[in-house]
Amino acid sequence: MKILINRTDAIGDCLLSTPLARLLKDKIKDESVEITFLVSPRSGDLIGLCEGIDKVVIYDPKWSWFKRLHFLGELFKKERYDVFFHLGGALLPLYQAWKARIRIRAGLQSKWATFLFLNKGQRQSRRLVTMHESDYNMDLAQALGIHRHGERLEAHGPKLNVSKDEGLKARREEGIEDHKKLVIVHPGMSGHTLNWASRNYGRLIERLYEDDREAYRFIVSYTPSDGPYLEGLKDYISSSEDLQREVLFFDGSKKGLIHFTHLLTGADLFIGPSTGTTHMANALGVAQVGIYSPIKVQSSHRWGPYRRDKKAQVVVPDVVCGESTQCAGAICPYYECMAKIEVEDIFKAAKRALK
Repeated sequence: MKILINRTDAIGDCLLSTPLARLLKDKIKDESVEITFLVSPRSGDLIGLCEGIDKVVIYDPKWSWFKRLHFLGELFKKERYDVFFHLGGALLPLYQAWKARIRIRAGLQSKWATFLFLNKGQRQSRRLVTMHESDYNMDLAQALGIHRHGERLEAHGPKLNVSKDEGLKARREEGIEDHKKLVIVHPGMSGHTLNWASRNYGRLIERLYEDDREAYRFIVSYTPSDGPYLEGLKDYISSSEDLQREVLFFDGSKKGLIHFTHLLTGADLFIGPSTGTTHMANALGVAQVGIYSPIKVQSSHRWGPYRRDKKAQVVVPDVVCGESTQCAGAICPYYECMAKIEVEDIFKAAKRALK
């Protein structure tokens, strides 16, 4: 059986879709099952490292309409998939799956094309936030008669296959001494989720540094689009020459996602908001602190680390948020709620995760 899963959007969303592949491999008792992920160029290298995925096909939404149509037509003609899942991203693959007469066309029904071209689609009220995003994706396996009945299997969570040796090698390439704990801080994010103040990330680095000046080395990871999230952090640590020597700014766009994944594997602690890098750390089993918004659809219950244990600490403002989709702004009595998270709160969470 050949299965194609369409997930051509953000890295984090794509990574949280991989548990569906692991579930299918576990439940379909057929060694010939082959699962292919259709992804955008930014996710391709990373998804190729994921457990449960046999092949990765790159589909670039920036191609011309004719090129995309021709590419998909040739792909479906050559591979002859038995099952197609739409989990998110580009809609043109749905049309080509229908045109290729794939027998089972399943996935999330939300936009008009999904109702038109999926014959085993499933509606989900994800805004109710009754479960994690990965669990929502795994529930789509019902199209193949696979029912979890609310069972949450940690064994199906996102997993990246990267060796610790690669992590040690990447550390040394960046000049990180073996005896120091490597803390990667990723203050940036995409989308409209609430984030912690940029200067607070700088204050946190200083707090860890002052706790033990010989114990830590820090990497602040980012991509060019994260510029606004770096300004306050850079300004804060610029006042201390000693601290600056212990902080390395790492532009992930220069050495690529695979090198950063290796570097993350070699980290002792990751700290970041609701973003794809946070899910990467969790998929690698790295101790982490995730900083999350209290707004319902942005909450850690849906978007937090999939594996929750003492190594995966989550911090949320201690407020009663009544908003479902977006911040109410100045009319909210708790505005700005993310500022209620103290540096000491994250520091204590970091120490718990490191233990």
